[in-house]
Amino acid sequence: MRVIIYTGKGGVGKTSLAAATALGAAAHGHRTLVLSTDSAHSLGDSLGTPLGPDPRTVAPNVDALEIDVLTELERSWKAVHEYLLRLLASQGVEEITAQEVVILPGMELIAALLRLDGIEQEHRYDTAVLDTAPTAETLRLLSFPDAIEWYFDRVLRMQRRVTRVVRSTVGRAMKTPLPSEGFFDTLEELHERFRRVRALLTDPGRSTVRLVVNPERMVIAETQRAYTYLCLFGLTVELLVVNRIMPKEATSGYFAPTRSEQDRNLGSLEELFGALPQLPVPRYPREVIGRESLDQLGKDVFGENDPARIWPSSPPIRFRMREGAPSIELTLPLVDPSAVQLSQRGDTLYLTVGAYRRSIALPVAYTRSQVERAYFDKGTFVIRFRGGDAAKH
Repeated sequence: MRVIIYTGKGGVGKTSLAAATALGAAAHGHRTLVLSTDSAHSLGDSLGTPLGPDPRTVAPNVDALEIDVLTELERSWKAVHEYLLRLLASQGVEEITAQEVVILPGMELIAALLRLDGIEQEHRYDTAVLDTAPTAETLRLLSFPDAIEWYFDRVLRMQRRVTRVVRSTVGRAMKTPLPSEGFFDTLEELHERFRRVRALLTDPGRSTVRLVVNPERMVIAETQRAYTYLCLFGLTVELLVVNRIMPKEATSGYFAPTRSEQDRNLGSLEELFGALPQLPVPRYPREVIGRESLDQLGKDVFGENDPARIWPSSPPIRFRMREGAPSIELTLPLVDPSAVQLSQRGDTLYLTVGAYRRSIALPVAYTRSQVERAYFDKGTFVIRFRGGDAAKH
């Protein structure tokens, strides 16, 4: 299944572009699903059709849904849900309040990832188009599988063993309920599902990100940061969709200053985003709502091209020999080198850029090696190794 992710600052037009892409992909023969991962859903409004947590056909070859965290909680991790309710009840929390409290911060992100995995496993669709929340939420969504990996690998199994010991000794005398085996089985299943989602999202032959930007300085600045962090977490950014460009007719009259400012900002995009392909989209005189206007939007953006095609781009992380030494190359555009921190613990590298941290599991050939040098080569962060097994490969 091909996965296309639209992200950008709130209000830049992600929903309309996601819907238009889905309709265009279906017109090129792809069985397509468009889904909203934003808790403040507007996909149904854009399509002019009420949507829910299950796929609904909105056009020939196109289904759509809006993810609901309560539904996904019940479907995907019932044992975890039930344990949390029992735990709260043991502390005197009323049932209705407990139902609200168990929707922990970040569960919308988890629900979206699990739903994507379920859709991919069904093999019903050729293409899935994601309409995501504003940039900050989307970064948390896309980085979650990487961030949670440490907990599952290092903590979960130990907790399971400790709980078994406690249950067989003092567990019966405890007032606070202990997690059941079903609880841990569910977490193990979730671990495997997150692994699959991570593999799907970081496969440049299947999943790509399209950044949506308006020609405004604040929007461009946020998009720059998003571009850097998406590359940090190994996601392939293939396109910059420049939305809501004022028409040439606006060069005089009330909108003349706006058009002039847009021209200056448009001129800076190539310098800021390098060779990243750009697709311009005009500003329309009316809201883009309904099939007819979405079809027109798709034609204006993609022309006769298949909207589901993959634009040429290089993988954001590469393991290769560089100047005779085993190296890792990581695409990190638009980043201040002084903001990058790198450390190594055993077979794992930890790379921190600003507020985001990524762990990179090293291949076997690198695990006995030490980092010799790390430096920037234009927009590429190069990590060079020496010694150990890596030196022999």
